[in-house]
Amino acid sequence: MKNIEKLGNFTVHDAPKYEDILQCMRCGFCLPTCPTFSLTGRERSSPRGRVALARAVSEGKLEFNQAMKEEAFFCLDCRACTTACPSGVQAGSLMEICRAQADQQQPLPKWQAGFRDFILKKMLPNPDLLETSMLPARLYQKLGIQWLVRHSKLLKLGPKWIDKAEGMMPELHQPLRQNLPHLSSATSEKRGTVAFFLGCVMTLMYAEVSRQTVRVLNHQGFDVITPKAQKCCGAPHMTEGDRETTRQLAQHNLDLFLGLDVDAIVTDCAGCGAALKEYEELLEEQEDHQRLKKFHSKIKDISEFLIEVGIHTEGLKPVNKFVTYHEPCHLCHAQGISKQPRDLIKSIPGVEFREMKEANWCCGSAATFSLKFTEASQKILDRKLDNVKNTEAEVLVTSNPGCHLQLDWGLREAEMAQPVLHLSELLGEATPD
Repeated sequence: MKNIEKLGNFTVHDAPKYEDILQCMRCGFCLPTCPTFSLTGRERSSPRGRVALARAVSEGKLEFNQAMKEEAFFCLDCRACTTACPSGVQAGSLMEICRAQADQQQPLPKWQAGFRDFILKKMLPNPDLLETSMLPARLYQKLGIQWLVRHSKLLKLGPKWIDKAEGMMPELHQPLRQNLPHLSSATSEKRGTVAFFLGCVMTLMYAEVSRQTVRVLNHQGFDVITPKAQKCCGAPHMTEGDRETTRQLAQHNLDLFLGLDVDAIVTDCAGCGAALKEYEELLEEQEDHQRLKKFHSKIKDISEFLIEVGIHTEGLKPVNKFVTYHEPCHLCHAQGISKQPRDLIKSIPGVEFREMKEANWCCGSAATFSLKFTEASQKILDRKLDNVKNTEAEVLVTSNPGCHLQLDWGLREAEMAQPVLHLSELLGEATPD
């Protein structure tokens, strides 16, 4: 990969572009949209404050210090600031790049770095190893050990993040990747063929969601190809600052999916969709631009795709429920997909849609943020749960696994009755057998 010229106190490799930093006019439009600024009131924990830190580093006025590292990781990367910014400043993307700088300039202790590298470089890029690693967790549930642990309250004695991580675990089933056929044929008049990008968390934790995605697409008249050789989209790696492994995964997935003769590449994971659409920028120095544009044009969230092609509602079963919707940040802000999920929900017979206040406000999940910053995450989540409660909806719908985990756990902890459903599950309820 071609290196760029050294920029101030950033290292040469994976440094932000100075022109991207200079876009910030410090107008403050981002401040009311930023959950971490709302929580702390600290200028440095706002989008413009973080960009100002990055500018000081780039101009050699500030070393890449612990404060810069802390703010890079304290950013939720929810991209709400980008939606609000009149100059289009990508503060979240800049902080992702600064996380890569943190890995180079403020490295973790050896044992932590070794564990991180094992997860990011060995486990996540290997679907077989990743699926095998979940076997102990499935046994933990099926043998009744989870019931004993939860009722003993033992985990309350340890760090909060351990108790929360265990509590967020959904009911696990056999991973879906190996069980889905390579080709699932349309069950109504054929309208086209799509490839299905099955995300890591979806196959491991929400197999039924993705099974419903394929079923809905088949019912809507599409053959669905699910290549077994696909790998992680790279979103966890970008979140943790490992951009090199992200590029390796991106190149693999790009070659694999462009080798298929399909109309679109559909995903039901907002985080995966956002990461896949960023391959164009991530691989710009090593890939043919036409191939990158072609790949980008084919990536579609399930809601984006069904609205584009036109959903057939004839024959759908009524779902007589009051429904509200939480917008995943990486769907509404990173991908600009906001109206489409609502239109799909409203198209289901019997559904009464109830708009939630601050539907596009982060739920506090943000990949590992909810475990690294448990107290801040809880406060952000509480704000979201209050808004859910005020809708008096029977069902909360979302379309990202991180949000699903966080919201489901939060509702149970708050003793609220609403189940969390993925949009594909709600559509699945309406889809006839």
